Amino acid sequence: MTMYAPMTYRLGDEPVIVIDEGCSANALYDNAEARLEAARGMLETIASLDVSQHVHRHDLSNIAQAAQILAADAADLYRAAHTATKRPSLDRRPRVQNFAGQA
Repeated sequence: MTMYAPMTYRLGDEPVIVIDEGCSANALYDNAEARLEAARGMLETIASLDVSQHVHRHDLSNIAQAAQILAADAADLYRAAHTATKRPSLDRRPRVQNFAGQA
């Protein structure tokens, strides 16, 4: 059975965006890494600008909010990936014996 976990950052009470916890740990890690790198890139851009001359206050706020959402998504995906590494894989499941007692 597939289970879905809601993302931490959401508007309202309904979890519109969810994580499929049945995905492989690698897929979850890859998606977490992509979001974290995007957030890091935004923050590096802000850090390298002369904010007083090149960026309006609302622009800085918009970039910070986008980075916050991406970082929250990345954290949720990393948690799900960590959980996925602890669940038994298909290869590690106990073998079921048939009626003759053979695996």
